[in-house]
Amino acid sequence: MSDYIRQLPKIELHMHLEGSMQPARLLQLAEKNQVKLPYQTIEEVEKAYAFENLTEFVELFIKTTEVVQSAEDFQVVTQDYLDLCRDENIIHTEIFCDIRTYVDRGHPPEMVLEGINAAFKSQPKNGISGGIIPCFIRHLGAEKALQDWHMLKNHQDKYLAIGLAAVEQGYPPKLFKEVFAQVRAAGVPVVAHAGEEAGPKYIWSALKDIGAVRIDHGITCLEDDALVDYLVKHNIPLTVCPQSNVKLNVCGHMSQHPLQDLLKRGLNVSIHSDDPAHFGAFLTDNLLSIQTHCGVTDAQIYAMTVNAAKASFATSQRKDQMLQQLANFAR
Repeated sequence: MSDYIRQLPKIELHMHLEGSMQPARLLQLAEKNQVKLPYQTIEEVEKAYAFENLTEFVELFIKTTEVVQSAEDFQVVTQDYLDLCRDENIIHTEIFCDIRTYVDRGHPPEMVLEGINAAFKSQPKNGISGGIIPCFIRHLGAEKALQDWHMLKNHQDKYLAIGLAAVEQGYPPKLFKEVFAQVRAAGVPVVAHAGEEAGPKYIWSALKDIGAVRIDHGITCLEDDALVDYLVKHNIPLTVCPQSNVKLNVCGHMSQHPLQDLLKRGLNVSIHSDDPAHFGAFLTDNLLSIQTHCGVTDAQIYAMTVNAAKASFATSQRKDQMLQQLANFAR
């Protein structure tokens, strides 16, 4: 066990809130809100988290979101995660959430935004910073994304950026060019899941068609040398989630993960947990695993954490604080 990793101040930029929900909380909320799930025990929930691919995972993910039905539920789930962040010495976190999932069940978007933000606001002074990144659900199509933007554009003070997530293959970012043009025109930063399940063309599309300033995953960029050169030249951050890649069979074992190749090419990489409860690995676990199986050094982990701080949507003042905290740790 690496004391260095455990003590390192950490930054999480790629984490889906519902994917942080522990089995016990899932079952507790299901009982509270009278939601019938296809499993009754913690062991059954854990067994259900054996996915064959991204599409299967998304289907189960959406099913489990049914247990969250109020702003109070969102605050509880977010607080659970922030408590864990404190235990793992995570000092800043940016949380993905698919608001469309809840709107389609008759809930107002404010329920999601207010519940998550309430947990952040309840943090003690100098506590964990961060906020929300709502995501358009790509497999629902561009029309739904446009409807989501019409809901979200009146709440820009309640989130940090807007993302594109869910089933990747068959839904290239270019399908969402029109809606993201409106998002960018409003001054809202764009991030996009690309290059995990699909190839380099999806990363190019995220960059060129929708103006993503941060690529979530991005590991298939290695299949296109011109893309790698572009990403390096423009210092585009890649939020890489190693355990996610293994659990979703993008790579067979952590020892086969392309992380070292990404680092050797000079890419702007940082490490994150994606859906930590579902994948059985929170941020510290991901860092320990890549050190064990990918030969990643403490120095590389530190450099990737600095990358995460710089790639965050924190204020300039907060970024300076995080970078100073990291510099103090390195002394």
